[in-house]
Amino acid sequence: MRLLAFIFGIVLLLPGACSLVFMTLSTGGSSLGALPLLWLVCFGGRVGGFLMIRYAVKKPPSPEPPKQEDPPSPAS
Repeated sequence: MRLLAFIFGIVLLLPGACSLVFMTLSTGGSSLGALPLLWLVCFGGRVGGFLMIRYAVKKPPSPEPPKQEDPPSPAS
């Protein structure tokens, strides 16, 4: 499951990386239209990909040892 999350996270990173390259290469023309919105959506996908990769790489929490109950006290 973690391997699948890692691979899917990499796939989600690709559009954000592509939009970052395109933003740096664009000349900043005055008629961008809806392009900044597309960049924002791509960066949102990139954040999702980063979070999935972080989940896949993170160590699972160690299970807590079972709690031992106090022995019953002798009745006086």
